[in-house]
Amino acid sequence: MHKYKKITDVRMTTLLFVLCWIAYFTSYLGRLNYSSAMTVMIKETVLSKSQAGFISMTYFFAYGIGQLLNGFLGDKVNPRKMIFLGLSISGAANLIMGCFTDFGIMAAVWCINGYAQAMIWPPIIRIFAEMLEEKTKLRFCINIISTQALGTLASYLLSAAVIYLNGWNGVFFAAAALLIAAALLWDIKFRKIEKYSMEYGIEDGTKDEIKSGSRKDNQVPFLSILTGSGILVILIPVIVHGVLKDGVTSWVPTYISETFFTSPALSILVTTVLPVINLTGAYAAQYLYRKWKKQETKTAACFFLAATVSLLCLWLFGSKSLLLTVILLSVITASMMAVNTIFVNLLPLRFERAGRVSTVSGFLNSMAYLGCAISTFTIGILVQNNGWENTILSWLVITFLALIICILFRNKRIASN
Repeated sequence: MHKYKKITDVRMTTLLFVLCWIAYFTSYLGRLNYSSAMTVMIKETVLSKSQAGFISMTYFFAYGIGQLLNGFLGDKVNPRKMIFLGLSISGAANLIMGCFTDFGIMAAVWCINGYAQAMIWPPIIRIFAEMLEEKTKLRFCINIISTQALGTLASYLLSAAVIYLNGWNGVFFAAAALLIAAALLWDIKFRKIEKYSMEYGIEDGTKDEIKSGSRKDNQVPFLSILTGSGILVILIPVIVHGVLKDGVTSWVPTYISETFFTSPALSILVTTVLPVINLTGAYAAQYLYRKWKKQETKTAACFFLAATVSLLCLWLFGSKSLLLTVILLSVITASMMAVNTIFVNLLPLRFERAGRVSTVSGFLNSMAYLGCAISTFTIGILVQNNGWENTILSWLVITFLALIICILFRNKRIASN
């Protein structure tokens, strides 16, 4: 397995971070645009709620499967090629999406988009782990979370503007142009970083390890990691956090529009508050994670508790005030951003020496998005048949379950060997 050498030059590490940031930021424009367009497409009867939920489910299902498969591939193939291909295919899928109104075609194309976008995150985590020194990689793994917040914000603002000016089709055309431009920029500039790493990079490991050849570059079998590291303990909390972080977020504009009778454009703009606040969850997670000496489940329990209390309040009082609803949704999604930071960004870094950073990150992400895939579809069915109140109650139940698991295993620390 080829491994990159560590880069210490500040200018090159900054360029590396900026490129990874742009790649992942742009991917959000090409995935969350559907959530914004979905509100309009339902209103214009292009899609029913169940059809809209099904299309969203196909994306998350393909993204979840893609995270698993591409996690394995991300530890074996060239990350530059993998990310370029993911951005390019996603751009093409968005372009096609804006040209059709047929439910079957849209579901198939958005499924392809889901798999393509799953080619971006696992290799980024591998790049950070292999190319950067310890302090730098931890800082970059936290700072790149801003792509999720700002990408979500940019997607909602761009979508709201484009919908107002040119209808829902234009949302997909705009994302397609930006994704293809990002793919070209990535391929051109990252070649420069790879060349620098080969020529001027520093070998990973201590001098004694390098001299004796004892440094471990061989991959540990994933089955050994799965059964021996303790990852299985956190699977249900990981799945639940995916349901809340992405499944619920996909329906927020529709929930606000239907509960408070706002226009689709206004409901999208109101939702833009969420990603800004979500960023606080990432830094809160980092603080508690370090304070509690990298105890994942104990840290996650704190944020699941905040989400449980907020969901209870949303269930009881959410329909009474738009401001209260936005505040409660902000706490819920910020808490889940914190859980995501712990389990998907920071935890996989422990598996660098086992050669499984991309694999572990992809696996955990896939579990989150498989849960999300099911939830996006079932939310549409639940709302259509039982209303928003019962739907929110179901979110409360599963979040409480995740909280209990995290409390029971609060002293469990995931080990890389």
